[in-house]
Amino acid sequence: MFDLKEFFQELDVIYRERPGEAEAFLRKGLTISSNLHDMGAELAILNELIGYYRVQGPYEEGEKCIRSAFDLIRYMGIMGTMNHATTLLNAGTAKRVMKKFDEAGDYYDQAYEIYKREIVEPDYRMATFYNNRSLLYAEMGQPKKAKKDLLQALELIQQLQGSDVEIAITHVNIGNICISMKDLEEAEHHFQKAKALFEVEDGVRDPHYASMLAGLGELHFHREDYGAAAEYMLLAMEEIKKNYGENASYRTIKSNYELILDMKKRREAILRSKMTGMEIAKQYYEQCGKPMLEKKYAEYVDRIAVGLIGEGSECLGYDDQTSTDHDFGPGFCIWLTESDYEAIGKQLEADYNALPGEFLGYPVRNVTEHGGGRVGVCSMDAFYRKYIGCETPEKMRDIDWLRKDMSALKTVTNGEVFADPLGEFTRRREGFSKYPEHIRKRKIAEYVGQMGQSGQYNYSRMKKRQDEGASYLSLATFTEAAIKAAYVLNGQYAPFYKWMFRGMDEFEVLRELQDKLLQLTRVDAKEDASALVEEICAMFVAELNRQGLTSSTENFLEIQRGELLR
Repeated sequence: MFDLKEFFQELDVIYRERPGEAEAFLRKGLTISSNLHDMGAELAILNELIGYYRVQGPYEEGEKCIRSAFDLIRYMGIMGTMNHATTLLNAGTAKRVMKKFDEAGDYYDQAYEIYKREIVEPDYRMATFYNNRSLLYAEMGQPKKAKKDLLQALELIQQLQGSDVEIAITHVNIGNICISMKDLEEAEHHFQKAKALFEVEDGVRDPHYASMLAGLGELHFHREDYGAAAEYMLLAMEEIKKNYGENASYRTIKSNYELILDMKKRREAILRSKMTGMEIAKQYYEQCGKPMLEKKYAEYVDRIAVGLIGEGSECLGYDDQTSTDHDFGPGFCIWLTESDYEAIGKQLEADYNALPGEFLGYPVRNVTEHGGGRVGVCSMDAFYRKYIGCETPEKMRDIDWLRKDMSALKTVTNGEVFADPLGEFTRRREGFSKYPEHIRKRKIAEYVGQMGQSGQYNYSRMKKRQDEGASYLSLATFTEAAIKAAYVLNGQYAPFYKWMFRGMDEFEVLRELQDKLLQLTRVDAKEDASALVEEICAMFVAELNRQGLTSSTENFLEIQRGELLR
């Protein structure tokens, strides 16, 4: 017979001292147990291999072991037993890591039915089940269900003797869930509980010890304490590398560690220099970009436009410390005519990318998947076509002006041009910088009409019906329409929605509107905001009259809309 006890004792030594030999040892044991026809030992080793490949990969090998284990269970005639449940739990956990959530859930459901029938609580196996299923719920975006399972697991384990490690693991899992729910205080409570329990143990730490360290790192990251976050992530990396090698978990934490260090460096640089993103970009161009262009592209330099325009808070002048977390750092745009781009575009892009990777203590842009293409080399045609679909203002038809979202027009007219000796880029930019007058009136009519319908008409009707959801949406629609109408009345384009309120600081007319709309956002669902809505509408009527756009003093904005259209 196969000596399973001795086998796992030796495996523990290998994991501790020679982790790289673990797979070969497990495979050898599987072969020997199969040759000896010891199906119990064979099943136990298959379960261990499922766990091994779950952590180390490749996942395909883990799936083969899952299939072999279930084939063996059927052959042994032990379906519905606790041994079957153990394998179901291991398979479900492996499938969860593989992101095959439906299969994982099915395995967990089967295991749960066996546990309910066979286990008398408290029992650590049921607690283990709750722990594992909670991770599935967490990855499926159901944190409340995950936390409920974990609290059930904790309650069970705390009734068992000698379960300090299991209690610590459960605290780690609860801490991670609390972070996802933005409850940082409770997360820290659970991580510290786990830390105290783990650090009583000598020798090899449980794998979840590294998870606890990484969790504390993430906790401090959310608190923007990047120094402590990096320290904990480094400790987690060292723990994993020491005991398990540079596996997938190690690589993930290393990536997070490097991201935190990058953010720490950016944050320290902006605090030290107190420069805006636009100032950084301009100096980077003046000290690094301009000399490169003059040296390598002397024939073209009088035709090249340079600046920083487009997406990003720094193009609006709204950047701050928080902005440094993504798509921020030294960088600028280079715009070429179509013919020049065909001639030198690719080489110029390579030379741009070869500029210094750090400037004034700032690493170059930490570009995300969604932030690519914001800086670098681009043809003028491609730049304007990307955001508004037209290369020049002359190609904009009335229908294009009316349909194009204001934030797109804001995107191509914000920021700053550092150099444009040819003048062509600036000419286009100025042409896009404001609505033609007849379009401006149509846009104002559109937005004040929305205000009248949502705020003056539908809001009061929804209040009478006591439909709180529809009342809320009516006020939200009214607020957005009021903001957009106010931007047009100020001769500006509204930026992307998250900057709309911030941009109202720059208004020259309707300056009181910002405070009034903020009051509207604070109205309780049980309150009636009709009087405040009417007050805001009266402000718009007065401004429409003042600008000579309408002559009617009627407060109902649908009437104002009609006059604007006439």
